[in-house]
Amino acid sequence: MPHDSLRNEIPSLAQRLGRGDRSALARLLSLACKQEHRSTIAAAIRQQDAHASPRDAEVIALTGSGGVGKSSLLGLLVGDYVDRGAIVGVLACDPESPISGGAVLGDRCRIATGSATERLFVRSLSTMSGQQGVAPSVALSLRIMKAFGFDRIFVETVGVGQGDVAIRDLVDVVVLTLQPQTGDDLQWEKAGLLEVADVVVVNKSDLPGADATVADLRQQLTNAEAESVAIVQTSVVDRTGIETLAAAIDTALRSRRDARSKNAPTAKPLSIASGNSPQTDPLLEQIADYVCAPANFSDEAWATARLCLFDSLGCGLLALNHPQCTRLLGPVVPGATLENGTRVPGTDYRLDPVAAAWNIGCMIRWLDFNDTWLAAEWGHPSDNLGGILAVADYQARQGNPLTVRDVMAAAIKAYEIQGILALENSFNRVGLDHVLLVRIATAAVATQLLGGTRQQVIDAVSNAWVDGGALRCYRHAPNTGSRKSWAAGDATRRGVQLALWSVAGERGYATALSAPQWGFEDVLFGGQSIGLARPLGCYVMENVLFKVAFPAEFHAQTAAEAAIALSRQLGSRADSIQRIRIETQESAIRIIDKVGPLHNPADRDHCLQYIVAVALLKGSLTAEDYESESASDPRIDRLRLRMEVVEDRQYSRDYLDPDKRSIANAVQLFYADGSASQRVAVEYPLGHRRRRDEAKPLLREKFIRNAASRFSPQRVELLQHCFDDAGLDALSIDQFIDRFVETL
Repeated sequence: MPHDSLRNEIPSLAQRLGRGDRSALARLLSLACKQEHRSTIAAAIRQQDAHASPRDAEVIALTGSGGVGKSSLLGLLVGDYVDRGAIVGVLACDPESPISGGAVLGDRCRIATGSATERLFVRSLSTMSGQQGVAPSVALSLRIMKAFGFDRIFVETVGVGQGDVAIRDLVDVVVLTLQPQTGDDLQWEKAGLLEVADVVVVNKSDLPGADATVADLRQQLTNAEAESVAIVQTSVVDRTGIETLAAAIDTALRSRRDARSKNAPTAKPLSIASGNSPQTDPLLEQIADYVCAPANFSDEAWATARLCLFDSLGCGLLALNHPQCTRLLGPVVPGATLENGTRVPGTDYRLDPVAAAWNIGCMIRWLDFNDTWLAAEWGHPSDNLGGILAVADYQARQGNPLTVRDVMAAAIKAYEIQGILALENSFNRVGLDHVLLVRIATAAVATQLLGGTRQQVIDAVSNAWVDGGALRCYRHAPNTGSRKSWAAGDATRRGVQLALWSVAGERGYATALSAPQWGFEDVLFGGQSIGLARPLGCYVMENVLFKVAFPAEFHAQTAAEAAIALSRQLGSRADSIQRIRIETQESAIRIIDKVGPLHNPADRDHCLQYIVAVALLKGSLTAEDYESESASDPRIDRLRLRMEVVEDRQYSRDYLDPDKRSIANAVQLFYADGSASQRVAVEYPLGHRRRRDEAKPLLREKFIRNAASRFSPQRVELLQHCFDDAGLDALSIDQFIDRFVETL
């Protein structure tokens, strides 16, 4: 994760890049060489693209074995384009220096800049390994250079045979460079290079054997069914064939453009990061880079992650007292247990990690008492702990040591992925439920916990997007029902399943989001691009919202606090209330402003008026207050009929302000005799970051109460000591979970 100074510097550099600032270009390319900066840079470039229209630079790769003269040939070829007025960028992938660890700058030295230096930019990139022809940062470096505005971009690989094939997916045209008397007739085809080449150059054609090499090539190309590939002879010594090569490249580029035009179902433009080839959607790469990077987070994030872990487990234990929840738990079918499988807290179940993810996720979410995130999209990041705990515990019991610290790191990353995607991407406005973000975040971190590679993370996340999204109908009248209590368990379960398939070798889909007509953005998101509003770090964990005192939809938390405060003044005057005014934010009106009959607990805990009425009458609010027995109190509906709910526009603005993120409500009572109570406004709920110190002891008390509903006093005493245990982070996760499996 970048330092805070770089988080601020990188967006500024991206803005300067769009204005053609070469120093910003150089600085970003340097930062892109380090993996921990890549997701930040990619997000900044995407943000810049939203406000600019960079040139659609076409990318040409020069590849081939070492010693064939690629660098010298590239120098003349680039000179030809520059002399014609083009602005050209060059990325030269050089071997890693054994001294500095950077690139050996041999290729840069062979590219003569001449007098037109303002139209040419050359950067060397270290391959970091002698076994790969493409530098790890080349994909992001190409995005950076495209944002700068080059007309043509050339990439030169080191030349290591089969490793050069990897360049195909990053560029528009591949130029394979050979020399006379290369050897085995089949060597080029074995290396796979002829299969990806658009143009083949026989360089050093002043040497003997050039014509014979061309003849062999034509035979090989026929065998490979690639007769359309142009073959050009060049000589750097004689300076011949350069213009012919440039013309062949331009022809190949035109053919590529024509093919794309014929195959494209719509005229939707490609994003800057996807290039002109079937290159991976940048969002998938940003998520994978972030998940695979070291867990360098703030102390506040780590401390909050510990609170989230205990709070979520406590919520799950409390849910086990509700038969509507427990009837859905256990193996998929009776007896389908797994010896040495994942343990489900508070139960005796031993399950496979997919079934366990469902069980744990369903428990955590059931009572709507777990933590929350509010933005353009809403959600509950701790829903991901269903999949995280299931996979981590399973891995540990199979002999793969994972600790509580590993689980908290995965939680911080899952919270961040879900929460940052929610900042500016409103899925609810197109009728989709927020649990799709749980599936995506769980798929990403579960793949990493299973030992998956960066590519396998991309594959799993792409499939999570391909799954589409659940409808929100079960959260709204007239269909409000208990699915809203288990939808998150289903989503985190699916994320684990996709992760397991990915590490087993199942492929992903590079443009699952951006594919014209068939991708998520076109099919389900009205053609809008989905991106990150800010770089991925630990912002969400630091700012997550806890439900400290009572289970209620989070937009109503401050209304409940205000109503409880007023209940102390109400006394016996409930029957004389003529009107109750509730001032709230726009999101609350859209989600929980309900009139008319409420049919079940799921309906009631998402009704602002019901929550306020109970809080006024009782001076408290518990999960039992949503059950039918409590709801039968006729005073509740009488008060609901007297309520008016209005939007306070300042509350709505502050709700979206990243520096405030308030969830304000105000409640005032008006009596039949013309008198009125004070207007009680609560801007920040108890679970807000601004009230974290106030909430910490109460979160501990909440956990103790919840654990006591399931465990013996001795076990509760043991568990609460874990809150402050300095050695907890290093504890094996299976040993930690074992502390939660003793039932009453």
